[in-house]
Amino acid sequence: MWPFKNRRNLARPEEFPGVIDALRDRLRSHGFTAGADRLKEILEGVWTTSNELYGELFVALTRIRRERPDLPRDIDAEIRRLMKSIDRICRWR
Repeated sequence: MWPFKNRRNLARPEEFPGVIDALRDRLRSHGFTAGADRLKEILEGVWTTSNELYGELFVALTRIRRERPDLPRDIDAEIRRLMKSIDRICRWR
């Protein structure tokens, strides 16, 4: 499911929404609907820049981790990987 074959390599821009969609589906299947709904809103939103989109995703992922300490380990690990990837993407700009 994770398209980042090497943690240093990032998904291409067209792959990134699919990664977020997959995470959203996993959150929803585990009963974390508020976080899943927020990720859906962000992906369906209109953003002026990609940095704005990545920033909103980073904030939402941070909030999910903070508000839901009961996340399954695999989902929490996936969220951490996404946050690291977003951080790397935005540092390059």
